[in-house]
Amino acid sequence: MSTNSRFQRAMSFMLATSTLTIGLPTARATAESSWVPPAQYVNLPLQEQISDPAATGSLPEAAKPVSRGPSGFYAHVEQGIILLRDSAPTKCLPGDLRDVVADVAARFGAISVESTHRNRSRNWRAGGARHSLHLSCRAIDFRVQARARGVMAYLRSRPEVGGLKVYRNGIIHIDDGERRSW
Repeated sequence: MSTNSRFQRAMSFMLATSTLTIGLPTARATAESSWVPPAQYVNLPLQEQISDPAATGSLPEAAKPVSRGPSGFYAHVEQGIILLRDSAPTKCLPGDLRDVVADVAARFGAISVESTHRNRSRNWRAGGARHSLHLSCRAIDFRVQARARGVMAYLRSRPEVGGLKVYRNGIIHIDDGERRSW
């Protein structure tokens, strides 16, 4: 690099830094003056305001614990929000996966459960993996009418969901195995 280009870069740097500091008070001048910067952030609510939805911006129902056992899943089935295929048994499914599907139905709308337990020959015909969790009734394939991107983001946030995949045909697979996607 030539001396001339170094000089030009140094001058550019000095010009840029001097423009940034023009008009800003020095640290000593700020400490001596009574000038206080304006508040930019809202304070957190006081301890007694934590349960007040107006102070926290949360919904009043959010403070109440939601108790959803396996009955939540079957209540949605009875209401027709979750549709089951005859070939998809659900009694063998782990309760936490049923709860996840019930929560998805409550948040995103109607769900159609396409597959749960499979025997080896059905799993082979479906193109399932050799050690698929469908064989031990630990996986669910379902469809939901909502956008898959939002549903997938929600499912990723659920610790109960291990395997997670959305297929080209719109079917979403979840299981309670190790956390993975493929």
